[in-house]
Amino acid sequence: MPQTALQAIPSAAAQTVETAPPRRPLRVLMVVDGRYPATGGAEMQARLLSAAFAAAGHQVHVLVPQLDRSLPEHDAVDGVGVTRLPYPRIKGLGAMLLNLRFGWWLLRHQHAYDAIHIHMMHNLAGAAGWFKPWLKPRVIVKVSGAAEFQGGILDPALHHRVVHRLLRRGAQRLDGFQCISQRTARIMADAGFAPQRLHLVPNAVDVLRFQPAGQRDQSTLHAVFVGRHVPVKGLDVLLRAWAAARLPVGATLTLAGDGPETPRLMALAKTLGIHGSVRFPGLVTDVPALLAAGNLYVQASHQEGLPNAVLEAMASALPAVVTRVSGHEDVIVEGDNGYLVPANDPAALAAAIGKLAFDPAARQRMGAAARRYVECHFSTDRVLESLLAIYKEPV
Repeated sequence: MPQTALQAIPSAAAQTVETAPPRRPLRVLMVVDGRYPATGGAEMQARLLSAAFAAAGHQVHVLVPQLDRSLPEHDAVDGVGVTRLPYPRIKGLGAMLLNLRFGWWLLRHQHAYDAIHIHMMHNLAGAAGWFKPWLKPRVIVKVSGAAEFQGGILDPALHHRVVHRLLRRGAQRLDGFQCISQRTARIMADAGFAPQRLHLVPNAVDVLRFQPAGQRDQSTLHAVFVGRHVPVKGLDVLLRAWAAARLPVGATLTLAGDGPETPRLMALAKTLGIHGSVRFPGLVTDVPALLAAGNLYVQASHQEGLPNAVLEAMASALPAVVTRVSGHEDVIVEGDNGYLVPANDPAALAAAIGKLAFDPAARQRMGAAARRYVECHFSTDRVLESLLAIYKEPV
């Protein structure tokens, strides 16, 4: 991963987290400002890290709002304890009461933790900042990018709103910020956040779960996308590129996932005359098997943070053809493990897909490079080591 003036992740010599219980296990509170468990990127990262920290001998607990009332207030996910904070569903007032209850919970339970890691720079992160003068544990927050900068508490277009200003000022009081892409770190620095509090630490990938296929079918092109079917993913652009690309006989494109765009995308595939080669399997529970059955990963997003789906595909030894946007730029080395193309450009995307469509040897070579890149920079052990260093910094 390219280095910047920001604090970078440790060297390769510090990649491995102890498999035996560490001499000084940390007590970590993971806070997720959303449903838990859930399939969203931030939620899945919090779940992966919580389980990994626990497996390494640390004490971990997860705190979330009770967005789904069918789930209990006290629970366990992957053997890690979960507390869900109930709050009244009253527009405006409910969020305020949740923030206050969250802050009070932190004050009452702070002595049980050495570090508090908030996933997502949203309401709970802003609220935590206002309680920070009375909190002893180190508090860091993960900043993903798009969700916070467009429509979130870091959106400059919303600074005229009192609530957004209060939450932003609260967030600025926190001890550290996990920036998962270089663009995120640059925006945070430009917005006035102290550079010494910005830590460039990417999303983690479970490289044991996502592994290269033993005997990958390279007889024809099998392209795969995994993610939400929403406008920001540019799936309509991808379909137009697939229709325009020069493809071998039997080539297939699988758009795994679901969302509000799915019906429109199915209709578009029929209109373009490619519905015979495009598959819509819906939500897929065994993503590693799906990736193992493919030999190219494609993603046409208009914006990203640091997409787990791309990292998981690379860990599965798939080359990636993706758009040149934040996050993608952090992981793709042009011509080595994939190709970058301009966003919203079906012709450029079609040309990049065509480069690999008839070249199984190149797909295999670039896929192996993708796997090595993820192992070196994004393995769970490496990310945990980076986060532990941040957790242990003096407050």
